[in-house]
Amino acid sequence: MRRIIILFLLISVPAWLFAQKECAQDSRPIHGNYSTSGNYSNVGFNTSSIETTSTTTSSISTSSAISSVPLAPVLVVPAQIVVPVVVHILQSGSVAVSDAQVQAQLDALNRDFQAANADLVRVPDRFKQLVASCMIRFELARVDPAGKPTTGILRVKTGVTMFSMDDRIKYSSKGGDNAWPSAHYLNIWVGNMVGGIMGYSSMPGDHPSTDGVVLNHQVFGTLNKQGRYTLGRVAVHEIGHWLGLKHIWGDSYCGDDGIDDTPKQKGYNRGCPSGILNTCGDDPKGDMYMNYMDLTDDSCMYMFTLGQKAKMRSVFDVNGARNSLLAGLALQTDGDPIDPNWGQSDPSEIKPQPLQIFPVPASTVIRVEITDFEKFKQKKLFIYSLMGQQIMQVPIRGNQVIVPIGTLTPGQYLIKTDKAGQPVGKFVKM
Repeated sequence: MRRIIILFLLISVPAWLFAQKECAQDSRPIHGNYSTSGNYSNVGFNTSSIETTSTTTSSISTSSAISSVPLAPVLVVPAQIVVPVVVHILQSGSVAVSDAQVQAQLDALNRDFQAANADLVRVPDRFKQLVASCMIRFELARVDPAGKPTTGILRVKTGVTMFSMDDRIKYSSKGGDNAWPSAHYLNIWVGNMVGGIMGYSSMPGDHPSTDGVVLNHQVFGTLNKQGRYTLGRVAVHEIGHWLGLKHIWGDSYCGDDGIDDTPKQKGYNRGCPSGILNTCGDDPKGDMYMNYMDLTDDSCMYMFTLGQKAKMRSVFDVNGARNSLLAGLALQTDGDPIDPNWGQSDPSEIKPQPLQIFPVPASTVIRVEITDFEKFKQKKLFIYSLMGQQIMQVPIRGNQVIVPIGTLTPGQYLIKTDKAGQPVGKFVKM
């Protein structure tokens, strides 16, 4: 299963800055999302906006590269676990994430996963004995899957202006960027998310090509942030899912998160609660709303428990899904390729992609999104009747084309580019 967190911007960015988080679990194998809409769906998080530069470019990988070469298990889990990280930044429009912002996010992860956060003093006395330092560190990768030096930060130009929770951001062929082998890297994708989605995460054991965490660039990092999500804790929450944690309410009414020392609660908490809040049963300690796996504001969540620590560290055990990360091959300064097949292109990645057409149906204009424009540089867009008669021709100057259709007769139409092999689209004129 994977975890998802979604934040809906109901009005505008300024409004979002003062919005609240929510999270829920739907019928799919997913674990929730943060949202301000009041919907209880999948698990996820959002964080801050950013700007960046980098010297590393994205590599093309194949399914074999993603699976990576099997390793002998690491038999002893070290006291201090170090996780190699690669950050894929999908650049479009206003998305700009600096190296300093990336490092600020890693600093936030290391602060909270090692209980070095100053706001631990705010943990109520009733929970102080449960506070845990998980002894997990996150460091940018030093070598890529080919064994070549890297900053661990990839910047990829994309024609996709907004990503959703359909995992397109994780595939180069769909306007995103392919995962590096998940046996050796924690993949974090940062981009512009539709509707204010804060982010979502895979779970241990998910398919290697989609294994990792997705974060909205607006909630990534801690530098120059405003509002309620300024401390990089969306990523803390999502990586908690990536390490096997459920939401603290167990993703159901008074559910079970599988952790003995977290009290039951009816559902998620929002904002910044105070005092003893008992939403499920009569436990005198009440809800642990300051836990990273609830959905309160960044400034009001500041602890993992000993039980959560044990659960997260268990995924690094000999038979655990994250054991191979302990080999640290991505943290060496040079060496043999981590995956000998890395860099070999997949023929499916050079095929033209379907056109994205909005809205459907439409009455005056349609917006056509050409996700592979940067790759193929299409020049013309053609509209045909269902009988194959050319009705209109529109020049293409970028990844989006606005097509006026007000003069067309109501009915169905076909639309294609001048790129051979690009799938034909269809729209309805009202």
